[in-house]
Amino acid sequence: MQVRKLYTNATEATLDNGLRILVEEVPQSRSVSTGVWIRAGSRDDPENQSGLAHFIEHLAFKGSPTRDAQAISHEIDAAGGHLNAATAKESTFYYADVPADGLATALDILADLSLNPKFDPNDIDLERNVILEEIRGHEDDPEQTAYDLFSKGVWADGHPFARSVVGTRPAIESVQPADIRAFCDSLYQPDNMILAVCGAVKTEQVIRLAEDFFGTRSTTKEQVPSRTAPVFQPGMTHHERPTGMFHVYMGTDAPSAAHDDRIALEVVNSILGDGTSSRLFHSIRETRGLAYAISSYVHSFSDGGMWLTYAGIAPENADTVIGLIRAEFDRMLSKLIPSDELDLAKAKLRGHLILGLEANAARASRLANAVLQRRDILSPDELLVRLDAVTCESAHEALSKYLQPDRLNITTVGPSA
Repeated sequence: MQVRKLYTNATEATLDNGLRILVEEVPQSRSVSTGVWIRAGSRDDPENQSGLAHFIEHLAFKGSPTRDAQAISHEIDAAGGHLNAATAKESTFYYADVPADGLATALDILADLSLNPKFDPNDIDLERNVILEEIRGHEDDPEQTAYDLFSKGVWADGHPFARSVVGTRPAIESVQPADIRAFCDSLYQPDNMILAVCGAVKTEQVIRLAEDFFGTRSTTKEQVPSRTAPVFQPGMTHHERPTGMFHVYMGTDAPSAAHDDRIALEVVNSILGDGTSSRLFHSIRETRGLAYAISSYVHSFSDGGMWLTYAGIAPENADTVIGLIRAEFDRMLSKLIPSDELDLAKAKLRGHLILGLEANAARASRLANAVLQRRDILSPDELLVRLDAVTCESAHEALSKYLQPDRLNITTVGPSA
């Protein structure tokens, strides 16, 4: 076993089977948040089997050879805890929040969910129907549908990032038990997993329990499928839909999560469209009343990224709002961001980080995602130092690199003008 100190109260260990364990002791806490992150997300779904990673996440809760779904619910309730899971573009994670004395129960259940799913054919058919209903709900959400259409156009060559996490009805209807088992066997391996535990724990206790519940499973020799890096592509597309609101997505390229530019671009994004103090919110919603929803985000992945601006507006205001967003882009590119505006954005991001550290679940997610996204695992203080180091000049340099008006991808969804 390999063990190394990350920073004060935080340690990383690697079991002999390859499982990486991240522990952060939070002495003032009385609870524990723990999760298993698997490097298996919607981008890893096999061709023509969109939604398979998400399907497996659902099926894991149907039980293992030693406990059924009811037993799982009963045990986590008896420990006074909460259990859930989620599937994202690059990972699936199962997590539990429990009082400190429930850690062993939580790890036992999480190991069962991630390493021993039963995949009973009857359960597969029952859960297939549940997911088909989820897909119908997804398709009924105009904003979600608009984002899916945007994703299909923004990534070149049909990259897997274009897929919806929940999948498609044809794929879910046709997937077979053998497909599910093959996907799970290839990706749900200890050396493709991260166990993160934060809260009222001792590192030695966590490692000992992890060895008991996860250490006995060997990693097979089967090769984990490789990934292809995404390529952003510009363009302009309108999808006519009978919606009451007109949805506008404007995307540009962005750095990967580990890139040196990411933090500077997060600061710029905060100024552009993150929250009620942002330029877009003030100019489009507050001053002109042209939109209810207006925001921007940086989505950074392990090998690429996207900077996205979204507006939900009345159809008759579409051209005006798109013009205002473009004008703000040009304004930001034309001169340095004023120092008082930069300081406000940094204070906001600093506060979000500090407030997030109050939750053990956020601490665990921060550690695990750093590994998944190939980032250095920084202490909160080290991250704050990097944030404070962003200057007007470095922010403008990052902005100029990624915001290129002739390389926008603009996707609109709604009724024709």
